[in-house]
Amino acid sequence: MAPVTTARSDARWCRAPGTRELGSAQGSGLIEPRYLVRRGDGQVVQLSRLLQLVVHEVSAEREPAQVAAAVSAAFGRELTVEGLHRLIEEKLEPVGLIRACRGTSAGTPRPQPRADPLLSVRLQRTLLPVPAVRRCARVLAPLFHPSIVLLALAVATMLDVLVLGGGEVTSALERVLATPPLLLALIATLALAALFHECGHAAACAYGGARPGPIGMGIYLLFPVFYTDVTDSYRLDRAGRIRTDLGGLYFNVWCVVVLNAAFLASHNGLLLLAVLLLHLEMAQQLIPTVRFDGYFVLADLAGVPDLFARVRPVLISLVPGRPTDPRVRALRPAARRIVVGWVVLVVPVLTLGCAWLLYSLPLIVRQVLGGVAREARAMGSAWRSVDIATLLLAALSIVLLCVPLLGLAELARQIVLRVTRAARAPIRSKEQPRHGTGGRRSPSEEGTTMPNSENEPADGLTADALTDDSIFGTPRVVPETGWRRAVLSASGGAVNLGPGAAERHRAEMLARITAPISGSRRVVVMSRKGGVGKTTTALGLGSTYAKLRGDRVVAVDANPDAGNLAHRATKPCKRTITDLIADSTMISSYSDLRGYTGQVDDSRLEVLASDDDPRIGMALDRDAYHRAIDLLDHYYNLILLDTGTGILDSANQGLLAEADQLVLVLRPALDGARAAALTLDWLGEHGYGELVARAVVVMNGVRGEKPAIIERIEEHFVLRCATVVTVPWDRALEGGGRTSLSDLKPRTLDALTELAAAVADAFSSGPSVRTVNDRAWEMS
Repeated sequence: MAPVTTARSDARWCRAPGTRELGSAQGSGLIEPRYLVRRGDGQVVQLSRLLQLVVHEVSAEREPAQVAAAVSAAFGRELTVEGLHRLIEEKLEPVGLIRACRGTSAGTPRPQPRADPLLSVRLQRTLLPVPAVRRCARVLAPLFHPSIVLLALAVATMLDVLVLGGGEVTSALERVLATPPLLLALIATLALAALFHECGHAAACAYGGARPGPIGMGIYLLFPVFYTDVTDSYRLDRAGRIRTDLGGLYFNVWCVVVLNAAFLASHNGLLLLAVLLLHLEMAQQLIPTVRFDGYFVLADLAGVPDLFARVRPVLISLVPGRPTDPRVRALRPAARRIVVGWVVLVVPVLTLGCAWLLYSLPLIVRQVLGGVAREARAMGSAWRSVDIATLLLAALSIVLLCVPLLGLAELARQIVLRVTRAARAPIRSKEQPRHGTGGRRSPSEEGTTMPNSENEPADGLTADALTDDSIFGTPRVVPETGWRRAVLSASGGAVNLGPGAAERHRAEMLARITAPISGSRRVVVMSRKGGVGKTTTALGLGSTYAKLRGDRVVAVDANPDAGNLAHRATKPCKRTITDLIADSTMISSYSDLRGYTGQVDDSRLEVLASDDDPRIGMALDRDAYHRAIDLLDHYYNLILLDTGTGILDSANQGLLAEADQLVLVLRPALDGARAAALTLDWLGEHGYGELVARAVVVMNGVRGEKPAIIERIEEHFVLRCATVVTVPWDRALEGGGRTSLSDLKPRTLDALTELAAAVADAFSSGPSVRTVNDRAWEMS
C-alpha cells in the first residue's frame, strides 16, 4: 500500500487538452442539477455538481490538497485528498476529462468510453463539413424570428387549402409514375427537401446560440437518412432545444410554401405530388417511438437526454414487489410521468414491429432480390435503347432496394456484437446517450455529439453516465440466500429471479440505516422504570449502527448513578466520562479520545463508561454532560446516550434538551405502558413536543405471540410517536453479563435492525437547534 500512497501524494491532475465547461444543463428532468463539460474531441458530458467542481478547480499548478480544499469550500462538504483522487481515477479520468500531469499514471492514456446504441444511424458519411454548415446556419438563422415563423405557418396553411383541395393528386401520381424523368425529378426534389430539413436543425441551433456540427447521411434501421449533429444545443434552455428539434419541420414548411407557389404558377403535377409526400414525411417525423424529431421533442419536454436508456429501469420498476430503480427515482415527477407513459407505449409497438419484421424477413428478402433482378433487366433494356432517364432510375432503384438489406446486415452485426459483449462482461451495460435520428441527428446527439478527425459524429454520454455506475457497469441485483440463490448458481448465472421479498426487505432496512448524517446525531435511550432492558436496547442499537454503518458510533453511559452499560458491552476502559471531562482541554484528536473508550469486538461500537467509584462525592450534572457531549460531537457521527430513570434529574433534562432523537423503552405490560405514557405527557408539557412526535417506542422482551393488551398499547403509542418496534425476549439478554450481537437469536437481530432503521428515518431531517442553560446553540 505504501507505494500507492506515495504515488498519489506526488500526483498532479489537470484538465485534458480542449476540455471546456459549458455551464449548467437547462430544463433537466432530473432532480439533481447537471453541468455540461465539452471534451477535447467535442464530446459533451453532463456531470453532477461535485464532479463539475472538481473539473473546474483542478489545475497542474495546484496541489491535490489545494484542489480538495477549494472543492470543499464551494460544495459545502469536506472532500478529502483521498476522495479527490478516487473521484478523478474512477470517474473523470476514464472518460477523458482529467489526466495525470505528474505521477505513476501520467502519460498512460486510457481508452475513452463510447456509447453505441442499437437504434442509431449506421454507416455514416459526412456531406457538409462543419465550416459549411455553420456558414449556412448563420445565413438561415433569421428565419426563426417569431414574426417570420408565424407568417410562414399562415402562408403554408393558406396555400395547402388552395392546392390540396383541388383534387388533382391522383392524376398527378399516374403521370409521374408513368414518366421516368418525372419520377427521377420527384426523388431529387424530396432529397433536396430532406437536406434542407437538416439545415433547419442547424439554423435553429445557431439561432439559439449553439454551434451545429456536420450534416451527413447514413442508414437508420433499414432506410437511408440524412442527419445533423446538433449536440451543442444541450447547453441551450428547454425552449432552445425544442426549437432545434422542430427546426427541420419548420424548414419543411418553407419547402411546402415554395412548392405550392410553384404549382399554382405552373400546375405541374410533380410539384403537387411532392407537396403531398412532404406532408407525409413531416407527419412521420413526429412519431416518438423511434429517434425521429418527435422523439427528441418528447425527450426535451421531459428533460431526459435518452428515453431509450430508461426503458429497462422503468420496466423493472413496474414489476410488482420490485423497488423503484434509482434511474427512475432520479427523475422529477413530471418527467417521470412522461418517461413511464412513453415506455408503456413504445415497448409494445417496437416488440410487435420486431416480431413482424422477423416473420416477414424471408418474404422481404425474396421481394428485394426479385426487384433487383427486374431493375437489372430494365437497365439492360435502357442501355440498349439509350434511354438515359430509365437507366438512371433503374440504377437508383437497385441502390435503394439494396439499402434495406445492408441495414439488416448491419443491425444483425450489432446485435451479435452486443450479445457477445454481454456474454463476456454481463455487468458492463452502459446507459446510452442521446443519439442521431432517422433523417435528423447523428447517434451522438443524446448526450454529446461532436465531429471526430473525419468530421463524423462521435458518440456521447447520458446525463447519468458519471453520476450512476452505468458507465462503469451496474451489477445485477442477485439473490444472496435461499432457493433463488440455488437457482442462480445451478444455472451458472443465466437465470436470475432476483432477491425474494425477505431479502429485499433487508436491503431496504440497510438503505435506511446507512442514510448519510449531516454532522452528528444524538440519540437518547430512556425509561422511567428500571429493569425494562433500556441498557441492552442502547447496546444493541449502537452495535447495529457500528456494524452496518461503518462510521464512528459511541454509546455513552449517561446514568449519573453509575450505570452498567460498559460492563454489558466489553471490558471497561479504566478511564470514565469523569476523566474525559477533567482532561477535555488536553484532547485534540480522535486518537487522544480513544484512550477513554472501550470497544465491542464484533461491532466496533465504542463505549464511554460512567464513573462507578463509590467514593465519588457528587454525580455529574447538566453542564458536565454538555461539555462531554460537545467534545464527542467533533469526533463521532452517532452518539447514543443511555440515561438514568430520573426524568427530573438535572443531567437527564440536559440530555433531553440536546437530543436529536428519543428512544423510549417500556416493558410489554400495562404498568410499563402507563409509565411511558406519563413520560411523554411530561415531555410534551415541557416543550419537547417535536422530540415526542419523532420518538421511537420499544416494547422490549415480548414473549411469543402478542396478546390483545400489547396490541392496544402499540396502537396508543403509534398515534403519539413515529413508530413502535417490538423486540422479542432473548435468553442472552437475561443474564446481566457481557453481551454481543453474536449471542442474540436471529429474530432479535432482525428486531434491532428494524429499530435502527426506524431511528435512522429521522437522520435526513438534520440536527435540531438545541437549548442548554437557556441559550441556543447549533452544532458546528
